[in-house]
Amino acid sequence: MYFQIIPPAPTLRPYISRYVYVRAEGSTDTMIPPEDDPRFVNGKHVQPLLPNYGSFIFVRNSVVEIGGKRSDELMLLGANQKTLGLTTLSGWFEGMLMDFEPGGMHVLTGMDLQQLSGKVLKAQESGDEGLLQLDRIFKSTPRAEDITTQLDAFFLGRLPLKEDVNYARISKVVAACDEEKGNISAAEMASVACLGERQFLRVFRSYVGIPPKQFIRLRRFHRTIQEMQRIAASDKPIDLMAVALNHGYYDLSHMALEFQQMGCVSPGQFRMLGIPLSEDFSVFFA
Repeated sequence: MYFQIIPPAPTLRPYISRYVYVRAEGSTDTMIPPEDDPRFVNGKHVQPLLPNYGSFIFVRNSVVEIGGKRSDELMLLGANQKTLGLTTLSGWFEGMLMDFEPGGMHVLTGMDLQQLSGKVLKAQESGDEGLLQLDRIFKSTPRAEDITTQLDAFFLGRLPLKEDVNYARISKVVAACDEEKGNISAAEMASVACLGERQFLRVFRSYVGIPPKQFIRLRRFHRTIQEMQRIAASDKPIDLMAVALNHGYYDLSHMALEFQQMGCVSPGQFRMLGIPLSEDFSVFFA
């Protein structure tokens, strides 16, 4: 499997974390999958998608199934806290994953993410002609770099002319969560946002898609696996207890429980993966 990670334009980085072009180097028609390999179910390739703050998945030359929906077009994934399985019905896959930062999907699409939380939506179901245009761009543009250039241009055109005040509040809250290593209450988050608690909860769920408590868990999980990635890239051993304490877990057992619930693997199994083909734990693991 081939991965190419391309950063968005600098102006878009507060909203979009990355573009990831993915291509399977073959199909189950030409290879025999191992019987004990969990990536294959009934001869079809399954790639786990880790929990995220919202994603777009573009598909070309294949049909995929995510969350019970089959499609050969752009699919929208709302924020979720569980690992999803992307199944390629033929074993072949060519596509692009576009991951959003917290709140970024709301700013660039105008969608109420609370309505999309934990769901999968086809581009046609969104009623947004611009997203259908994005799907056509992906299908008609062969080079990943050219695709991302056009995606950048599209989303730069969707940036609000004035500062989105609520998004600025959400950004301050995310920074506070990181600084406190997740040890922050919803009331404290509301105070950082300079909003009443009820109003803050409404705004936060609309922009991020999940309640603050769930977001704190997801944010901590993401930052933990990103640190493991950085350590693995430096060829240094990963001290799981040190990583757990550094990210606000009570102990290693607490981190292990979160990994099993959100990543379907233990911290030790994640550590043994080393640097996956994606070069980024937060996108895919193989």
